[in-house]
Amino acid sequence: MTTLVSSSLAHLPTLPLLRTKLFPASTSGRPQLLREALIERLYASRSQRLVILSAPAGFGKSTVLAQYRQRLLATNARVAWLSCDEADSEPQRLLQYLVAAINAAAPGFGSSTAGLLQGDVSWPQEALIDAFLSDLKRLEGDVYIMLDDFHRIRHAAMGPAVRYLIEHLPTTVHLLASTRYQSQLLVDEPSLKPWTLWLKAEDLRLSFDETAAYFREVKQLVLSRDELTLLQNRTEGWITALHLAALALARHPDRAAFLAGLSGTERNIADYLAEDVVASLPDSLQLFLDQTSVLDEFNADLCNALTGRSDGLEMLARLQTEQLFIIPLDEQGEWFRYHHLFAEFLQGRLAKHGDPTTLLHSAARWCESHDLPDRSIKYALRARDYAFAAELLERQGAKLIASNRVYGILAILKSVPTDVIREYPVFQIFYAWQLAFEQKFADAEALIEEVSSRLLQGRGQTLHFALVELLAAAQVLKALVLLYQDKLEACLKVAKHWLGMAPDNQPVFRVSLSCVQAAAYALLGEFGEAAKSIALARDNLRQTESEYLHAMTSLIESLICKESGELERGRALAEAARTRVERVFGRRSRVGGPLALAYADLLYEQDRHAAILAELPLATTWRDVATPTELISRGKLVMARARFFAGETEQGLAQLDEWLGELHGAGYERVFALGMSCKVQFLLWLQRPNEAERICLQMQQHLAVLPAGRYLDAETALALSEGRLALCERRADKAQAALESCLAKQTAEHQRDRRLRLSLLLSVAYWRKGNSEKAFALLQPTLEDAWNSGYRRMFLDDAFWLLPLYDAWRAAEPKRAAPWQGLAEVLREQCRRLSVDPESFNENQDVSHREREILRFVAAGLSNRDIAQAVHLSEATIKWHLHNLFNKLGVRSRTQAVLKGKSMGLLSEA
Repeated sequence: MTTLVSSSLAHLPTLPLLRTKLFPASTSGRPQLLREALIERLYASRSQRLVILSAPAGFGKSTVLAQYRQRLLATNARVAWLSCDEADSEPQRLLQYLVAAINAAAPGFGSSTAGLLQGDVSWPQEALIDAFLSDLKRLEGDVYIMLDDFHRIRHAAMGPAVRYLIEHLPTTVHLLASTRYQSQLLVDEPSLKPWTLWLKAEDLRLSFDETAAYFREVKQLVLSRDELTLLQNRTEGWITALHLAALALARHPDRAAFLAGLSGTERNIADYLAEDVVASLPDSLQLFLDQTSVLDEFNADLCNALTGRSDGLEMLARLQTEQLFIIPLDEQGEWFRYHHLFAEFLQGRLAKHGDPTTLLHSAARWCESHDLPDRSIKYALRARDYAFAAELLERQGAKLIASNRVYGILAILKSVPTDVIREYPVFQIFYAWQLAFEQKFADAEALIEEVSSRLLQGRGQTLHFALVELLAAAQVLKALVLLYQDKLEACLKVAKHWLGMAPDNQPVFRVSLSCVQAAAYALLGEFGEAAKSIALARDNLRQTESEYLHAMTSLIESLICKESGELERGRALAEAARTRVERVFGRRSRVGGPLALAYADLLYEQDRHAAILAELPLATTWRDVATPTELISRGKLVMARARFFAGETEQGLAQLDEWLGELHGAGYERVFALGMSCKVQFLLWLQRPNEAERICLQMQQHLAVLPAGRYLDAETALALSEGRLALCERRADKAQAALESCLAKQTAEHQRDRRLRLSLLLSVAYWRKGNSEKAFALLQPTLEDAWNSGYRRMFLDDAFWLLPLYDAWRAAEPKRAAPWQGLAEVLREQCRRLSVDPESFNENQDVSHREREILRFVAAGLSNRDIAQAVHLSEATIKWHLHNLFNKLGVRSRTQAVLKGKSMGLLSEA
């Protein structure tokens, strides 16, 4: 390594920018109501530093902001626009887009900020904001920055940064934002009131004159003043309700009766208008809506199959023209669905008129003939045509599993009678999948055994080839269930047995078992065998087009990369898999969930996780059937760590405790230990060593009853916790012993991640013990190896240990330490974010372990004689220790010592 600042620090490449985010959405020539009064109010307040439009969905915030933009542009003002989304939660990404947006309005803007963003140094957030403010101050004349949908930006650490930015904006720069709800980043607090204009729902509601103009100019409906007054009072100026009312009024012969019957609440308005709109339609169109309401998704041909007519295309075009609650699902305009509430309303109407079974039969047959087996099976189950559904599931089940298209079927199977489930083995197999999905692992395992024995012994239905495939799928599920319960040896036994039986012409089966086998080997720490299993899976993937299995293979491989310290390779694998999954399954799919968790785990280590945090709550709950507990746990830990180290320390600790409280029973031994290790780290940052000591003791007891060497990652986590705690207690020798003992076991290449973590903390222990030469000799190569491999949080999460060590290294070997000055600044920033002064934090390092012990006895009210008997020392020795302790603490009495000890974290507050 030559110079860290110039070559070794993290380089986050400039993102390709979506130009469409820099302009308001096009209205495509549709007529709009001009909010002239509101726009003029905004224009009169154009000198305000901050303007916030805050209201629920449907109040026209984006429209108002876009119209105000046009008003400003008409005066030759410079206006920057950014349509925000969740990915902009990443601070560097947000700044890149802000620079691009302002540059579009003021060419040449952003040289200072762009230089930092595109450089090699991972600059602290404050430095980036200061650079951005510096660029803003160079602008001549007024500039307006509009942030639409600002509520989509979610990053706890950005709150103080946003407020700092607002408070330091030049007087010529004006920030405007629309938000669906009051964002944590935009708080309506007294200090901001002099500079801020808030427009809320009551400000955005249409006035009487605007309501009249809306119906007259936009909807071209002429209403009397009384009708408008009644409508205004009922809707309270909510523009979405007015839109629904306009749809109904255009068809209703008795306006007075219609308006008199309107409910005054927004939800009831929507429900009422849905029914009223349908009731006023021609009979032929009503019949079409009723008949097609049983369909989850539909095109013209499928509609024709249900109605027995040939006018499906014309009917769908008419529904689109009249905006009758129909939603297009593809760019070609071929497939549609109804609004969910509207569909439920229509289905209720249909149930009153007759039995929908015939329609469902028709839908099932049509979907089967058009290679849509999952939809066909769902319609057949809803029609209670169980024989047809079972026969189709036997033929198509393995294909559906391989393509991850089983969730709709699993959900419907829950409502199938138990005796029907028992009658058809294929239903039993899929019901076992549902049980596993609900984490009822013991029930799932028992049902798999029952149906496997039934099929293998020849009882029940004839064993067709397709049913043999499903039997194989059941074995994959069995292996998964064992994996979920951490029964890794049993899982490997099943996987090896059935892999040996599977012919080469069954690639789906072989890939699935190879992935499960790889995961089990990885959890056992046998990464060499795991790599062989992944290679086998890759070989078999060449014979199948299953995008789902491609994604799962990449998932397992990226997790192995993480353990091997190959962060960039793992991230690239996860990113490529996410791109493929999004293209095939959509942005919010169950398949994407486990990939998001693995990706977040990798990004956290690189300190690039801000943008993906918004995905994790969904990924940990709305999961894929193949999402193991281990992966969910990684996601939970990332969320807790991200929150804690962003500065929300108590909230992060509470989030971690909530998750730990859910981990009970077999199968959670590993993740419980990892979570407890994280808690020890949190408590030491919070200067609560006594609590940390209790948690560490619980970890030791937890692992003591488990097989030695069975949970190597948990044992490493324990060694790191013991090392941190011993360093906190000023027992560097104890820390060194624990870390060296664990490090000696991490000799394999795939254990690089653990070696780096242990070595980094061990260098601190060497230095604390007084062996600076040995400490610096270990620190430098560990820094270079870890940093050049992409690690960032490894340093930041232990910043208060590493920063004093770096300062000592810089003083002793300035030339060698100088290139790492950038890292030192980042470590200091992390300490500041958690309100920790590394120097004052280390004051209690001067208090020895024996002195801490005596101080605890003093806090308990014991006399010098009692303390001497408890620790087997003379009373004179106790007095000598207390004398030294009082001098170190700067106190003169026992009471003062106890109070100072609590303030320094030497004693708990309890």
